[in-house]
Amino acid sequence: MIRHFTISTLMVVALATSVAAQSRAAAAPQYDPNAEATYGGVITQVISVTGPDGTVGVHLNLKIGTGNVVRVHVGPAMFIGMNNFSFFTDEQVLVTGPIVSRAGESAVWARQITKGGKTLTLRSPDGAPRWPFATAEDPDGCGISHEVVRY
Repeated sequence: MIRHFTISTLMVVALATSVAAQSRAAAAPQYDPNAEATYGGVITQVISVTGPDGTVGVHLNLKIGTGNVVRVHVGPAMFIGMNNFSFFTDEQVLVTGPIVSRAGESAVWARQITKGGKTLTLRSPDGAPRWPFATAEDPDGCGISHEVVRY
């Protein structure tokens, strides 16, 4: 009797955990490789956002040829630095990635950024981050858990 109760309880807990994980995944924005586009332009603003654990995520405002500004979620500053990359205003870059919407705001989740003939690959072709500490709680694709960025 106790064995049957224990097995039943374990099955209910496993099912509840699975359902909760699926609902979180369904609510999280998704990287869609089929929606990728390439945006060329000049960086008008570099935004660093510090997460609760002290890590820093990098975001860009990119003024493209039409005069519009595209928001770009890049990745963790540590990963960018480890790959000998940096971003400054007035630099010309080429960004490849899809536009992803979250909390009423849309931004490009960068898969690759090319600057001065050098390319930084941030994600695999399916959108999986290349940095080591990516989590399901990452709210916007930059690799750092933080509140929504208001540009």
